Amino acid sequence: MALDISSYSAITKLVDAYSTNETEKLVTPVTKKQTRSKDISTGYTDLSKKLDAFKTELVGLKQTGADSVFATRAATSSDTKFVTATATSAASTSSFDLRIDQLAKSDIAVSPEAVSATTNAITGTHSFTIKTGDGTTGEYTSNIDIDFTASETNKTVMEKIRDAINFDKAVVTSDAKVAATAYSGGSSSFKINLNGSEQTISLTGGGTYGQLVEEAIAQITANASLGGIAAEKVVDSPTPGDVKLKLTVSDSSKYISISHLSGFDVVTDLNIGVTKEKAASAIVSASVFAPDSSNSQFSLTAKTSGLNNRITNIADTGTSTAMATIGLNLGSTRPVFNQSTIPDTAGFVYADITQDANLLNAKIQFNGLNFQRNTNSVSDLVNGVTFNLKSVMQASDTTVNVAVATDNASIKTKVESLISKFNDVYTFIDAKSERNFGEKGIFTGDSNTSSLLDSFTSNLSSQIPGIAVGDFCYLSQIGITFNSTTGLSISNSTLFDNNLTDKISQVEALFNSSSGIANTLYNKINPYLGAAGYLATSKKSLDDNVSYMETKITAMKKRIDKRAEIMRKQYEGLQSQLVTLNMNASLFGINANVL
Repeated sequence: MALDISSYSAITKLVDAYSTNETEKLVTPVTKKQTRSKDISTGYTDLSKKLDAFKTELVGLKQTGADSVFATRAATSSDTKFVTATATSAASTSSFDLRIDQLAKSDIAVSPEAVSATTNAITGTHSFTIKTGDGTTGEYTSNIDIDFTASETNKTVMEKIRDAINFDKAVVTSDAKVAATAYSGGSSSFKINLNGSEQTISLTGGGTYGQLVEEAIAQITANASLGGIAAEKVVDSPTPGDVKLKLTVSDSSKYISISHLSGFDVVTDLNIGVTKEKAASAIVSASVFAPDSSNSQFSLTAKTSGLNNRITNIADTGTSTAMATIGLNLGSTRPVFNQSTIPDTAGFVYADITQDANLLNAKIQFNGLNFQRNTNSVSDLVNGVTFNLKSVMQASDTTVNVAVATDNASIKTKVESLISKFNDVYTFIDAKSERNFGEKGIFTGDSNTSSLLDSFTSNLSSQIPGIAVGDFCYLSQIGITFNSTTGLSISNSTLFDNNLTDKISQVEALFNSSSGIANTLYNKINPYLGAAGYLATSKKSLDDNVSYMETKITAMKKRIDKRAEIMRKQYEGLQSQLVTLNMNASLFGINANVL
């Protein structure tokens, strides 16, 4: 066959044909292998995500005891405008009758009204105390300090007291000591209780009061459990050269107690002893309102409802007159607030604190018996059940029935979610393991995915071992079937629902017994997951192989390109020789282009 190299285009065609042929023969097979490896690696990534989601569902379905999905309980009220209820797995199947005679309320103290614009003569720093509780949780104390100017009105006094209360934090400040004075008390230890967490602070003493305060600050700051307390040294207050220890609880919801333990009583010496000192902002809420266009009035509301959480004391400290000036220096008395007098008589809206007549507690009839509680959320009457009281009932209202039973709807939702996540895994693998129009799926012949499919097929269609004789031992017996194309489904919803109601323990055993479906599938897929799992290990091998093949492909292309360039130069050299031959041969009538 004649070889035409008479032109550069002819040479290019020859060289390109060589490159194409060599690429198809050497590079293309490797590229196809590389592409398949990439596809499988990507498939493993997607499969891992789907298996993780499936594993999460299995973890829930394999729990036993109180944590079992099948122990979920639901509480149903016959009249939710009066009572709603919730139940945990600790609740037993049961039924209760309730009547709501009174809802729990928060204690409220109200000042007399005062002309808003009238000048109030109070000035300087004033202190007062608010206490709440005196019930099952004990009593909390808040100490508040406020600075007043000489230009106060009744309204601004009330507003300053309101803000001081609502932004208050628990603060313990020692008495002032002369910083340079020698401290001769010796070693001492005291206890700080921060909301129930007790820590001991030990001081060696020696030196001056200034050094003692610094030592106390260092000890408190170094104690990790007291991280919620800011300890600082206050200097030159109230006079130059003075020093104080100041402790501030950063979390307003926490109380602080300080008491002497051993050695010299530094607690008494510094006057830092407190019992359940708590931020006023955590125990009460203060408000200022206008009963009419010219007057202002102050109210104090306990933040927690019920008789045990009432306001027990509102009193000025020492010679302070902050509460007195707004007519609310009540101490521990509980006068009735009277709005019919002019001005109003300061006192409590719900003044009666007797057990029978108080208006602060929730009062309910429960299965015919009378009970009182501090809140409208009652969780200590029945184990695992919380009753939420909504409205007082009239004599004509029908008694509310609250029934507790297995939460079939929730259980079914959990099982359906498990089925959905399983099918997501199963159909993903199955679809990528088939041949379509002669092309292999990326998982065709893959050992990891074929092992999973085989396990799914065998476990979901077979008898579950370890089940008591006579009990359900196939998923199909509870209305769940397996299809090799579509996966799992609740094929008989009525049968499934009836079994949840009538034979819940047998249904549960199918899933969470030691050889149940949830445990079996969990144990099967778990080795495939994680950094050291089968999929991650195989993926790394694939990715390494992809990198190796990329290097190999690059090298082969370079060799082909280099060989093609050599051929081009050779053909161009031949072409040059042919031109010379043609020039010489033309003298003899010979065509040298044809070889």
